[in-house]
Amino acid sequence: MKKLSDDDLLRYQRCGYFDEHLVTLYSLAYGEPYIYKDTYLLYYDPWSKTLWLTLFELNGNEDKLECVQDSLDEFKPSELITTSPEKLPLNIGSYGCGRIFFDKDYQINLHKFDEYLRGSSYKSLRHRVNNAKKLGYTLAIGRDITTAHSRLITLHMMKRNYNAWDYPLYLKVNEYVKKFLSPRLFNIFLNDILIGFDVVDVLNNTMTTPLGFYLDSPSLADFATYNEIMHAKTQGFEWLDIGWACNPGLEEFKKKWMATPRFNIVVQEYELV
Repeated sequence: MKKLSDDDLLRYQRCGYFDEHLVTLYSLAYGEPYIYKDTYLLYYDPWSKTLWLTLFELNGNEDKLECVQDSLDEFKPSELITTSPEKLPLNIGSYGCGRIFFDKDYQINLHKFDEYLRGSSYKSLRHRVNNAKKLGYTLAIGRDITTAHSRLITLHMMKRNYNAWDYPLYLKVNEYVKKFLSPRLFNIFLNDILIGFDVVDVLNNTMTTPLGFYLDSPSLADFATYNEIMHAKTQGFEWLDIGWACNPGLEEFKKKWMATPRFNIVVQEYELV
């Protein structure tokens, strides 16, 4: 078990292939960052005694259950949260799984995506992007979190009840963007008013959008996604990670943008019993 320095965070993030490997963001949201046998990332928050395990390997393919058990022995948490490509046993040692979630991570193959939106298969996308342009949306890429950004984050958090792991991410956006050089904000304006923004970061051959905050404006997410595709293709990335399905509406949106479910995700919450 190795604790990660700031230089380590950047090095391991560059090995990643989807947003579970955004160690810079998660190290701020979930606790002190570690790596298990140069393979699995984990975070421990001593205040809540919560251990977060990311069982999507960076190097090699170490035994997942061995990693879980060694991590439990090391930190002795009150709560364990795992994300894994496969379901883990419901009981691991003295810990029992109380909740389990299944999801998929969607990514766009940038080499196959036609940025000019030509042909019948892109008809719906052309309509939505053109609608956004007619409405007068504009894009500005920046790094500063303003009062307007904070307001959008607050409105987003008030919309509905989110999972326990969502809130720490939202609350750490400001610190994340200030501390690290790689994150960017894709800001969308209408009449000089900020109406939405995505947080964008980079991994190995993948650009990822782990967080997005929007007002309820038509074609807003489409405008953001299109500009992110254009930017990622220009920068030479192979994939654009647009996140987990989360719910049927979001999943349908991702599919319309030619995203494919590259990774199955199982989230399990364990407590000491």
